[in-house]
Amino acid sequence: MATVRTTVDGIRIREAPINGKPIGLVFIRDVLVSLESIESTRRKLGKDGEWLHIRTPNGVEAYVAAQFLEAVDLPEDPNLPKLYVRPTSDGVRLREQPSDGKPVGQVYMRDTLEVLEPTDNAITKLGIQNQWIKLKTPFGLEAYAAAWMLTKTDPPPPIVRIKAGNIVGMNLDQFHPLGTPTPERLSGLGWVRFGYNVSMGKGSQDLQAAYNLYRPLAERYARAGLKVMFVLTHQTYGEGRDEFWPWATMTDASWRTLTGRFTDMVGQIIKQYAGQDLVHAWQVWNEQDAPIGAAASVPMTPSNYSYLLGQTVQCIRSIDPQTAVISGGHTRGPQAGSKYARETINVMPTVELPDGIAFHPYGRGTTPGDRYSNWGHIDEEVNAYMGILPDRPVWITEWGVLDKENDAPADIARYATNFMTHLRDKYPGRIAAAIWYAWAIGMHNGFGLVGRDDRPLEPLYGNFLSLRA
Repeated sequence: MATVRTTVDGIRIREAPINGKPIGLVFIRDVLVSLESIESTRRKLGKDGEWLHIRTPNGVEAYVAAQFLEAVDLPEDPNLPKLYVRPTSDGVRLREQPSDGKPVGQVYMRDTLEVLEPTDNAITKLGIQNQWIKLKTPFGLEAYAAAWMLTKTDPPPPIVRIKAGNIVGMNLDQFHPLGTPTPERLSGLGWVRFGYNVSMGKGSQDLQAAYNLYRPLAERYARAGLKVMFVLTHQTYGEGRDEFWPWATMTDASWRTLTGRFTDMVGQIIKQYAGQDLVHAWQVWNEQDAPIGAAASVPMTPSNYSYLLGQTVQCIRSIDPQTAVISGGHTRGPQAGSKYARETINVMPTVELPDGIAFHPYGRGTTPGDRYSNWGHIDEEVNAYMGILPDRPVWITEWGVLDKENDAPADIARYATNFMTHLRDKYPGRIAAAIWYAWAIGMHNGFGLVGRDDRPLEPLYGNFLSLRA
């Protein structure tokens, strides 16, 4: 026995197919029993011009147009493999229901989508105008897409589940008096993150001086069991150099020039650390999608960032293939930010792709509309970035509460606990790190676990260090 339901509300049922006497309506919530064989049911579902003999929840036997039906419980044809499709163009809209259903997202040519209806039925609809197919995206969203904008594709590679480990981390600052706490004070955390500043605001290229600063820090935290992430940015190469200043006047040609010099320097840096189990991830740039003129980052176009990211990924992997290389943290949210990330990734050959996409979901949490979640739910952002490279984990390299130094630590603790508990329970093995900004109040504008006097801000301090996830 097979059961089905309508894809739209208020579909008319008839005593006989086509022109039979109307005897009622059925709705999306109604589960209908098919009175035909499984094979016949499978063949007819979703097809224009076909009628299916059904029984309603009230026991009424009737016929309904099969083009408005989908399976509820219908055994797959064991002779047919699972069907996967991909969009034939970028930005194909997903809907809750076929045709004019509520839009719930977009998919792109890189996305491999699992078909959620019988394979033989779906194949007949591919490429056909006004037909719709029910799908599941790489990050689990179930929705409908226009069949005429889909084509068959190969099954996706298995999703990478990262090794079990503590994803909770802390942003530190080697130039702040409170920015490098002892490892004992970070007990309970999994990651620490630093910028790798060679330029020192003066265009310095003294790699040995930078190594002398950062090597002891990497060793201190790595030997204590923490994973270390360094961020390679304009402060690594270019800051303060006349030819690359002001940043807002950079041209495509200037970015190509800087990329060549940047990757040369990065290669020398990687050689200093390779094979020592001190650095566990290199991040390439920071908030590159921010508006031009942003205070805390140096933005660039997606095409220029794609080139810089790809060249840097290849450079690092050629020297130290065992260390993760990830994108800079995107800061403009699930729409503009993920669009920028897709434009970056879509033009990169496979060999240049990073090990994950990073983002900074400030203003997002588990209770949209509250004081610390004013931009919406964290799921919107996780799902948007997770869909870009679905076979790789995503990285949250900054999150936290900004510009609210005088708020109660208990309120911040509640927000942080809910945030991490949600990520742990909903996305196991899909998020590589979630790194708070920052350790101390006074490290720019982030809410710290310790105050300006270095004293723990309870209950935030204790709660956060127990958030292992």
